[in-house]
This record gives sequence, structure tokens and C-alpha cells, in this order.
Amino acid sequence: MTQINFKSHSARYTLSILGWMTLYVILLLIVGFYARAHPEPTPLLYTLAVLPSLPVGMTIWCVLRFMSKTDEYMRAILTERFVTATGLTLFLCTAWGFLINYAQVQSPPLYMVYPMFWIFYGISCAFIRSVK
Repeated sequence: MTQINFKSHSARYTLSILGWMTLYVILLLIVGFYARAHPEPTPLLYTLAVLPSLPVGMTIWCVLRFMSKTDEYMRAILTERFVTATGLTLFLCTAWGFLINYAQVQSPPLYMVYPMFWIFYGISCAFIRSVK
């Protein structure tokens, strides 16, 4: 049986991401149930509504921390993937914003920007395999 080294950077990264994403799902459920039961806008509802964004911020911090702990070569690859995914996300969001303004298309929920970024990151992993 293979033993997992929980002191490795990869293991710490994986456990951190799993922990923050678990908290994210829990907060989404709590806030969703509360918002359906109490739909009137109150300071508490506003406070609760932004809580799921905190684990999102922490996952970004985990990724950046992981990148800082890797060797120079791997850091360059991860950085290129991260920047590529960010650029594609910014491009698509800006284009969609113009469609909203000028063509009166519907606006998707803004919380979908984060999953879109990770989709683009995953796609970039298929193409960015080395540093030039």
C-alpha cells in the first residue's frame, strides 16, 4: 500500500483546497436556505450572501502559496497557465459585458466567473505542458 506524505507541498495544497471547497459548499447551502426562508434584504442577509466568496479567495491564496513552494521550472508552467486562464476569463467577461450593453443579451450570474476561470485553467493545462 502506498503511503501518503502529508508534509509534501502537493498534499498540503490538496488538503487545503479540499477544506476550503468543503467550507464553500457548506456556506452555499446555509446561505441558500436562509435566503429562501428570509428573502427580505437585511444587513444579515447581505453579510451572509458574501460569505461563500471567502473560501474562493482562500483557494486562490492556496494556489499562489503552492506556486511559491514549487521549483522554478514548475512555477513558470503554473504561472503561464494561471495567467492564460485569467486572460481568457477577462476576455470572455468583457465580451459578454459588451453583448449585455449593446445587444441586450441576458447577464449570467457573476458567481460563474470563478468556475469559468478553473475551466480555462484546466484547458490551459492540456496545452501548456512546458516552458519555452
